[in-house]
Amino acid sequence: MKNFNTYQSKSNARSNFSRSITVFFLTLVIFFNSVSFSLANRSETNSWMRHAAHLSQTGNNEEALKIFLKITHKEPNNYYAYNNLGMVYSQIKENEKALNAYEKSLSINPSFPMTLNNIGALHMTMGNYNKAEIFLKKALSLFGSFHLVSTNLGELYLKQKRYSEAMTYLKKSLKDMPVFPPTHKLLGELHLAEGRKDEAEKEYSIYKELKLKSK
Repeated sequence: MKNFNTYQSKSNARSNFSRSITVFFLTLVIFFNSVSFSLANRSETNSWMRHAAHLSQTGNNEEALKIFLKITHKEPNNYYAYNNLGMVYSQIKENEKALNAYEKSLSINPSFPMTLNNIGALHMTMGNYNKAEIFLKKALSLFGSFHLVSTNLGELYLKQKRYSEAMTYLKKSLKDMPVFPPTHKLLGELHLAEGRKDEAEKEYSIYKELKLKSK
């Protein structure tokens, strides 16, 4: 995940947060993919998926796209590949293509929590808050301890100044994953928005500590 600057401008902070979450999503999807594809005896595809994920994480998104497109052509029902394809498109700001890829993934498997989360996060980035909430809530209903979804819901409600709901989901995220840095950062922003400066500084300090440990 990319480094954060706690005191940078909010617009840049949101942008960095979204990029970092995307990279983490990609890694996590490869984990899910490893389990399912090994059971399906698709080691070659799994190897290509890992390679494409590495390419994207190192900034070589064009090559990653070629591989994911090749996989979807070879395996048109591979919703993992469409999901990852959507994440790479999102990474390079090709939002409409990302949406199309996510929608294709969901047309194959409507109950895949990762894609539901990713399309919800993308709609949030695009300002489609109602759609974002629908997808994120559905993802959480299918995978109740998915801390990334709870963090995204917390961010969504923070953007909308629905502070009580933001607090609920950020606390849930920390309950499921206490050492996830972006959640502490968002919780700091929430405390600051409601005038709790001491609590905000505490969360920012935890965030910075966790980021240092993760390097």
